[in-house]
Amino acid sequence: MNELNSELEVVIEKMRSFIEEIQEQDPEFYAVYPMVFHDQIENDISRFMDSHWRLPDEYIYFLKRYVVEGITWRTGAYINLQILGARDLVRGQEGYHYNPVTEEVILDWPPHYLVIATDEGDPYCIDLSREDTAIFTAYHGTGSWDFTMAYDNLVAFLQSVLVPSSLEEEQPEDHSYDYYEMYITGDGKDKLKTILLLKKIFSCDYTQARILLEQTPLLIFRGAETGALKLEQVLKGISAGYQIKKISLAEFLK
Repeated sequence: MNELNSELEVVIEKMRSFIEEIQEQDPEFYAVYPMVFHDQIENDISRFMDSHWRLPDEYIYFLKRYVVEGITWRTGAYINLQILGARDLVRGQEGYHYNPVTEEVILDWPPHYLVIATDEGDPYCIDLSREDTAIFTAYHGTGSWDFTMAYDNLVAFLQSVLVPSSLEEEQPEDHSYDYYEMYITGDGKDKLKTILLLKKIFSCDYTQARILLEQTPLLIFRGAETGALKLEQVLKGISAGYQIKKISLAEFLK
């Protein structure tokens, strides 16, 4: 197993454990609305894909192991992220690359962009012409697609779903934890990425997120060190301007 696949294996296992922990918190609800993360390998993925797709080896490795049912990610910067598995990959291109009603290719879609996930209509894509797994995203509903790189690689993207979903984490039983506040301090290198992050953290629309960005320094997280470090990975990944500050337990509880 090469280094990239080893990193993928680790993050996939963390995702599996994350889902198990969520279900343990409300077993009655998830007995009715189950989320299934199969512990199996999808060996034959060729039947789910067109022959002209030349997928990166790293992504093929992921598709074989991300075999899920009923799982969406309402974590980190995401409102309702669906990461496509092999069985959903072809259908996931509908409305972006392909119009299923007219059965025509959508001409204003970048032809080499493969949708691998969507969050409330915002696509996350791999550019197949690059032969890597850099992840690009764009805000939908603006009249045209203006893609920017969201993550350098697939592993960084998958790690982003493990970030806490709110400003405040639940208080750990062990009060010896270190606590932090995190603030957005400016546009960063890519203003659009920062706006999209705020849009998803605060579950607001694009206009509201843009207004929030004008109110810096803007508190986006208060919680334990583990959550702060995870969110910091996301902020670094999008080159956002941010500040992290250690706080006392009393400040955390106020």
